[in-house]
Amino acid sequence: MIASGHISAIVVTSSTPLWYATRATGLVALVLLTGSMAMGLLSSVRFQRPDWPRFVTLGLHRNLSLLALAFTVVHVLTTVLDSFVAIPLQDAFIPFISSYRPIWLGLGAIAFDLMLALIITSLLRGRMGLRSWRLVHWTAYGCWPVAVLHGLGTGTDTPVRWVLALTALCVLAITGLTLWRLALAWPARPVASTAGLVVVVLVLIASGAWLRAGPLAPGWSARSGTHSSSQARAEPPPHRERR
Repeated sequence: MIASGHISAIVVTSSTPLWYATRATGLVALVLLTGSMAMGLLSSVRFQRPDWPRFVTLGLHRNLSLLALAFTVVHVLTTVLDSFVAIPLQDAFIPFISSYRPIWLGLGAIAFDLMLALIITSLLRGRMGLRSWRLVHWTAYGCWPVAVLHGLGTGTDTPVRWVLALTALCVLAITGLTLWRLALAWPARPVASTAGLVVVVLVLIASGAWLRAGPLAPGWSARSGTHSSSQARAEPPPHRERR
């Protein structure tokens, strides 16, 4: 007869590849989405150099978006297939209906939906009016900050130094390009640029305060919406646990 502890170990490790795949694809998708966002910001200021023409920036923007979507799809599928916590497929598309961390998983669903809107409108650009395309396209850019919040709020590895550093680098890259964009627009629109700068600073301060009081603080698992029934299961190793 197999001891109960051994059974728990077997159950915990049976879906470890899926769990690692979920974590890895989520991080890769964030990096690719950050790259796509960066290319979009560079395109908005019509950045080009003799050895880096604008069509290269536009091509990278499109291809990075497609790659980010591909890794996000794998991220969603591995999350759904992983049996550690039951997350139905519809939770990946419909925000805030999940029984597991509904707010933070819901943000992931919103980011996924916005990413789909971004890709679809880009593919249909020739059949859409310019105003409609720009409206949907710029709205869809909201998927990046929402995806960052989703990763920090529901991610297992948020307190891990290198993961936190990677996320911080993504945020710093987009923040730097956003400030550059505002600086270039300041001569023509000083009021709007100043307001944008204030918003960026306030968002960074609020995000840092939330991170310290939330995902980096003890007890985040219970406060984030993890049901006690999930926490009462056989305790996994620390690297396997959903915080």
